[in-house]
Amino acid sequence: MGAGVIPLAMKDGEVLFLFQRTFTGRKVGFLIDFGGGLGDGEDYRATAVREFVEETETMYLADDLRLARRSEERVKEQIALVEDLFDRTLSAYPDWWRRRDPGNPEKSRDWRTYFIEFPFRDISALNSEWQSDTSGRFKKRRELVWIPANRLLDIYDRSPGDLWKRVRQLEDASPLIREIQSSLTGS
Repeated sequence: MGAGVIPLAMKDGEVLFLFQRTFTGRKVGFLIDFGGGLGDGEDYRATAVREFVEETETMYLADDLRLARRSEERVKEQIALVEDLFDRTLSAYPDWWRRRDPGNPEKSRDWRTYFIEFPFRDISALNSEWQSDTSGRFKKRRELVWIPANRLLDIYDRSPGDLWKRVRQLEDASPLIREIQSSLTGS
């Protein structure tokens, strides 16, 4: 059981979706959501919130990137900020989430991914922080990438293998992406 989030933002009238890439491990080469397994006492939403904060190493919402790191205090502080973004998005759009195709009923995958509106941030400085880290400040090197809605739809349609399997296996992801695009752009 687990959960994740695919952040989205508006920039210059276009809907963008935020993914990450890693440089080691089994997810290398894929566009990945921000997610993982449910922690003790967590529900899907709490897991998705925590995973985003942890996997961005508290940088995405940090005012000063030099202070960003995965400490208990910083994670708690940012969880409150991300919970507010979840509240705002899901109160207006309660259906902006998808479950992962359960697959084999004997080994069902119980997974939920939320599509949540975040403030747009230029991610080049965050990527630079990961790339230049030689002190071990961060748990794992990552790279963030904004994908325009039309490009994401094209990936689902033509090259779903570019998506990490739990993103690729989201039920009815393309219709939801179109709905998000329409809701936010009015077209």
